[in-house]
Amino acid sequence: LFAKRQQAIHHVRRAAAAMSPVRSLLLACLVGLAAGKKSEDPRDCEVCRAVIGQIDELVTPAERKTVEGIEAVMQKYCDSAKGKEKTMCYYMGIGDKELGTAGGVKREVSGSLSRGINAKRLCTRMKKQDAQMCELRYEKKVDVKNTDLSKLRVKELRKICDDEGIPTKGFNEKGEFIKAIKDKFGIKDEM
Repeated sequence: LFAKRQQAIHHVRRAAAAMSPVRSLLLACLVGLAAGKKSEDPRDCEVCRAVIGQIDELVTPAERKTVEGIEAVMQKYCDSAKGKEKTMCYYMGIGDKELGTAGGVKREVSGSLSRGINAKRLCTRMKKQDAQMCELRYEKKVDVKNTDLSKLRVKELRKICDDEGIPTKGFNEKGEFIKAIKDKFGIKDEM
C-alpha cells in the first residue's frame, strides 16, 4: 500500500511538471481524495460504547484490580439494563436467568477494562470478532416540535405516542395521532 501511494505521488509530480498550475492542483486534490481515509460513522458501535463506558464508570479502583470484580459490576449493570443495553449485555455474554447468553466476550471485556482500555477502542477491537456488537444502534429520536408530523407514517406516530405515554386506544386515523401529539406538546395548528 505504501509503495503504491509513493508510486502514485511520483506519477503526479511528473505529470504536474508538464501541466498548468490549475490542472496540477486539481489532480493533486483528486489523488488526495482517493488516498484519503474513510470517515467514521459516529453511530458505529454506539450502544457498545455507551454500555461499556457506563460499566467502566461504575467500576471502583478496588474492583478494577481483578477481572472477577469487574465481572460482578458488569452483572449488576446488566441485571437492571433494559432495551438495547440488555441486548448488548446478551451479546457480551452477561445474561440473566430468563434470557441466557449468546456466548460472548465477558472475560475479554473485563480483562481489557482492568488494563484501562477505553470503551471506543475496546468496541472497535470486539467488532473484528463479533460484528453484531457494533451493528446494534439506538433508534433515532424525532424532534416533534420541528418535524412536519403529517409526513410521518402512522407507525412512527404511534411510536412517538408510546414513548411519550400518550394513550392511543381507539385511534384509527393518522389525524387522531397527530392531534394527540400536538396536544401533548402544546403545538398549535397553523392556518
